[in-house]
Amino acid sequence: MIVAVCSLGGAPGVTSLATAVAACWPSTPLTVPVLVEADACGGDLASWYGIDTDYETGLVSLATASRIPVPVPAPAAAWAQAGAQDASPAGEPLLHHAVELPGGLRAVVAPADPVEAGRAVDALVSKPALLGTGKATVIDAGRAVPGSAGAALLRHADAVVVVTDPGNVGHASRLRACAPALASLRQEGVRVGLAVAEPCPHSDEEVSQVASGLPVWARVPHDLVGAALVRGEHRSPTRLRDRLAAWRSQRRDPDGLEWMPLIRTAKALAELCDDLSGIGAASPVRRAIEVGAA
Repeated sequence: MIVAVCSLGGAPGVTSLATAVAACWPSTPLTVPVLVEADACGGDLASWYGIDTDYETGLVSLATASRIPVPVPAPAAAWAQAGAQDASPAGEPLLHHAVELPGGLRAVVAPADPVEAGRAVDALVSKPALLGTGKATVIDAGRAVPGSAGAALLRHADAVVVVTDPGNVGHASRLRACAPALASLRQEGVRVGLAVAEPCPHSDEEVSQVASGLPVWARVPHDLVGAALVRGEHRSPTRLRDRLAAWRSQRRDPDGLEWMPLIRTAKALAELCDDLSGIGAASPVRRAIEVGAA
């Protein structure tokens, strides 16, 4: 399952949402979610978490390895017929290029230099096979404007989440202009939905109408505490409603983080995308996510 998170311009929290979705992915012992920072404009994770980017791990090494043919894993029935166990290293090639962030999330970090990052994204677009070697891959595609390398990368995803701010006139105009290109992805079997940045004065129906019928999958709240957590910063709740939400959550689950609106939204969005992995491209989206601030 490959999920790409992107924007059409500006940067309305794409990296924060992609990181939160990957961290909240419904993982199992056989499913290790991996975040791939494939922003052609350069990455942020290295600076957020104080990671020294090198050529042994990260987006550059992944792009280099993508030029090497990846063996196609044989189905389990073929291994059984040959009298051997399935030896395909599912998920391992992508994990080899990832580092572990605080909290346990595995991430393929992009260099901050847009020249290096852009070259790496171009290489992945031409040979994206390694992106599919993980059980759950969340791609931070950054600004995926039509005609860019980031936009080309979307065609290799199973689902695309477009972060937009229709409350901003410029963003609304760009969404209207790019909607036909996004809708064309659905003709290729890619599920496409919108993540609307709050506050937004428009209803889901109004936003969908501007976006040529694309559904609203999530409403992303303005959550300073949750955003700081995603950036690797610890910030205690200061607002009264945040303190009350944290207190109520800790009474039920001392280790829970879902009192933060951003984390709660990311978890719901991750569960929706995980559900889409078993839905045919012609089937309608069964449910939309409407998660407001606490």
